[in-house]
Formats: sequence, C-alpha cells, structure tokens
Amino acid sequence: MAQWMLENGSGKRIPSHSNNPFGIKAGRGQSFVMAGTHEETKDHKLVATIAPFRIFPSMNEAFDQHGRLLATHPAYKLARQYMNNPDAYADALTGSYATDSKYGSKIKSIMKQKFLYKYNL
Repeated sequence: MAQWMLENGSGKRIPSHSNNPFGIKAGRGQSFVMAGTHEETKDHKLVATIAPFRIFPSMNEAFDQHGRLLATHPAYKLARQYMNNPDAYADALTGSYATDSKYGSKIKSIMKQKFLYKYNL
C-alpha cells in the first residue's frame, strides 16, 4: 500500500489512460503511454525524463501484474528474502524497483505515517 501511495501520490499521478498505479515501465512489445518521470543518476542527481509506462486493461490487472513482478522477477530476489520484515523489504527495493536512492526510506516513512505496519501478515 505504501508503494502504491509513493508511486502515484495516492492515485493523483497515474499516467493518463494507463491503469498503471505502480509506475511499471513497458517492456518490448508491451502497450505503453509516454509520461513524465524523474530518474536518479548514479551520481544522485534527479533528472526529469519521458518514459514508456505500461498500459494495463484494468486496475485489477495492474495490481495482479505488480504482485507477479515482485514475486517472480530476479531483480526482486533480495527483497523476497525479507517478506516478514517490511522495513528490510522496502530497503531492498531501492536500486532494483526504483532508481531513487531514498526509495526504501520513503516507503518506510509512509508505512509509519499511515500506520500500515498492522497489515503485514
């Protein structure tokens, strides 16, 4: 839930006509819409850019695909090791799910502010 809130401002910044609330970039052969975003460079500078974001047929499909991505994609193997530790899981997404070097800290801040730890099962 915190990742959803961070990625799209609690529903305020979803790329137009994409049903993509997690900011998932489009891969080769996937339908996409171009939208503005910010990427952090290796020297920690924030750069505005336009990128292809995947289009999903519905929000339900987007949530399903997001779950599959986190559960199966090799880039998130480290995060999966922390399924029972939400803080470590959030930190492990930094540099793999997002280029933002503060990504994990931002997710943890949202979890704390919104009392989301109670949903960790």
